[in-house]
Amino acid sequence: MAHESLPGTETGQLDALLDRWQVSLDLHAKYSALDDDRYWHVQPWPKHERPQRWIIQLARKRILALKRLVAQRQAEGDRACIEGIEIMGFLATLAGLTVVDRFIPLATHETERRDVFAASPKAIAKPAADTARSRAPPAAREPTAREPKRTAETTRQMPAPPTFAAAARRDVRREPARTATVKQRKAPATVTQTEHVVIADAVRLLGWGRQWHELAEMIARLSERPSPSEIRRILRTYRDQIDAVVTRRRD
Repeated sequence: MAHESLPGTETGQLDALLDRWQVSLDLHAKYSALDDDRYWHVQPWPKHERPQRWIIQLARKRILALKRLVAQRQAEGDRACIEGIEIMGFLATLAGLTVVDRFIPLATHETERRDVFAASPKAIAKPAADTARSRAPPAAREPTAREPKRTAETTRQMPAPPTFAAAARRDVRREPARTATVKQRKAPATVTQTEHVVIADAVRLLGWGRQWHELAEMIARLSERPSPSEIRRILRTYRDQIDAVVTRRRD
């Protein structure tokens, strides 16, 4: 969901944007029950990964919390905070996104294709297959030459003499299976304030669908964060604890 204009250019612009996002997320919650064929035809989607249900529910909770915060700040006359939120949304779209396909696209009632809900999956999938077939170049539609069949005369590996095979079996010693032991990294007894901030950033970003290899670079972009090398050290040290928190929140 992209910010559509420069921040701070119109009073109430942030309220209108949050309302559009909430409507879009409510539609996505409805679409989460659709199969893939219906989902990809219910709106004129841009290229993206289909969002998971828990991501949509998390976004709906966050949009309600943000609307409450904005209403409170507006009632207090804190215009600087409102402009800061607008600028943050603008910059997140302009410079903060690193994975282009992983976002929740904007959905509206005006662009919804309501006939998709009543259509059968076969009727939806067939036109898409026909369109893809018509776009294929002629060379791609021509049948390829058949590969030559393998005949029974194909060279086979000669089996080893029985005496050698029996001797080999006698010489092989079977050792009892050993249970693999996994050594878990122990976290330090105390957590510094800097480590606590980096851990909270990692939990939040993983909850938004980011991958582990993206965390160090994204956290380093935030203000008042340590160097990338220090962030990587903290992530390695507390990875088990971070994974446990993220898994518990998803459940």
